Amino acid sequence: MKLIKQFDIILLLLWCILSFNFIENINSGPISSLSSCLSSIEGPVIYPNDTLFPSLIIDQNIRVNYTPTVLVYAIDNKDVQKAVKCAVELKRDIVPRSGGHSYEKYGLGGRDNVIVLDLTFVNGITINSETETAKIGAGNRLGNVYNQLNQAGFLIPAGLCPSVGIGGHALGGGFGYYSRKYGLACDNIISMEMVNAKGEILQVDSILNSDLYIALRGAGGGSYGIVTYFVFRIHRTPPQVTYMELAFNRANMTQVYQLFDTFNEVGPLLDDGIALKMRLNKSSLSITGLYLGPCAEAQNAMKEFLSKAPEPISIPKFIPQTFYESVETLSKSPNKYEVVNPVHHPNFFKAKSFVVKGKGLTRQAIKVLVDFLNGASCKILASFDLFGGAANVYDSSSSFIHRDALYCIQMESDWETKEQNTKCTDEINEFGRNFQLNFTSDESYQDFIDRDLDDWQTRYYGNIFGKLVKIKRKYDPNNLFNFPQSIPVQV
Repeated sequence: MKLIKQFDIILLLLWCILSFNFIENINSGPISSLSSCLSSIEGPVIYPNDTLFPSLIIDQNIRVNYTPTVLVYAIDNKDVQKAVKCAVELKRDIVPRSGGHSYEKYGLGGRDNVIVLDLTFVNGITINSETETAKIGAGNRLGNVYNQLNQAGFLIPAGLCPSVGIGGHALGGGFGYYSRKYGLACDNIISMEMVNAKGEILQVDSILNSDLYIALRGAGGGSYGIVTYFVFRIHRTPPQVTYMELAFNRANMTQVYQLFDTFNEVGPLLDDGIALKMRLNKSSLSITGLYLGPCAEAQNAMKEFLSKAPEPISIPKFIPQTFYESVETLSKSPNKYEVVNPVHHPNFFKAKSFVVKGKGLTRQAIKVLVDFLNGASCKILASFDLFGGAANVYDSSSSFIHRDALYCIQMESDWETKEQNTKCTDEINEFGRNFQLNFTSDESYQDFIDRDLDDWQTRYYGNIFGKLVKIKRKYDPNNLFNFPQSIPVQV
């Protein structure tokens, strides 16, 4: 079934109204050649001189922005093929965007003057309850995916932000609240359809193009071609889940250390049905969690954790919910409508990520982190996602290397004005370099893409990077699909 969202309809109407202006206003020269080549595209083709264009290149992060040569809104595989062939013919760079956002604007190419192939309208979702699989168009956002699957009684393990596109998220790994139980999003990809650098549609699975299947599941992200459809393994939603919320005394360092000790020691032993996220900033320390089962079982499963954690500053919350209610709660969306029809809330931010292994952060590391948060001139939040369970099961058919993680830290700095960009970015970058050098593993999480990360090849892909380059050389030898931190054709 093909699903057309309200945003789709509005955009199509605007496209129809303004299409005459596109034709009249396109200048001669390179743009004229491009418009001629793209003339058979069925979906909207929008150029920078159109009044609609500026709003379509603004997403979640406005710290950086780029201006593409054109936005091509494909409606099916044929449109994608035509756009790719035009890029090859005219020797232009082309990048896919699955409707969401990239922390470094790689969905806009990471630089100006590229063709952006937007998959927003490739948004069909077909559910097969008997085989427990779903074919999902790469243009879907996570909020809509959860909503559609939930109506049929299913879920996939993925992230929390409803406005994130399923394409880039799943291809980069796709860790989320349900990953300790069901694995990462990439672990649940059974097959894919991909348009390659020749404009051909490839079927990709464990048998057909099996090397590409491995590369895409964890290191895909637009480097090898444009994935248009996924077939996911889906899981039946639990009859009931339990949302958990705990708050602790941030001002008492003894209690801060105690909570980290508990997270480090008891966290890995918790039931795989439990997901925990610890949050630490300048003024607060908290844990939100989810148990994929009823409230009484959740309280019992958390008993040891709570016995070793410091005394909460308020009564711990254990709230019974349906699965989809938990999606709404965890998304932090301002209203339920935005979960199903997500929109971006643009702001200035910079994110760093760190993969923590072994016994977790030491007391010294915690003090260094707390001191930084206390003295930072910009607003910074550190989030700690507990790994383990199915997320840590080694999978030879995946290129996601962070399988021995205890938890992943995301640090995000937010600020109010463009004038603060340099100060806030430099501040968190400098801290990140030193903190990773001294206190964490050398790995970082590729879904939290970071343009300022040194040796990103090793940090994201470890000792399989050379293998990924070899696969890239086979499927995209002329490096058509490229952007900063994409897999290159040679080391």
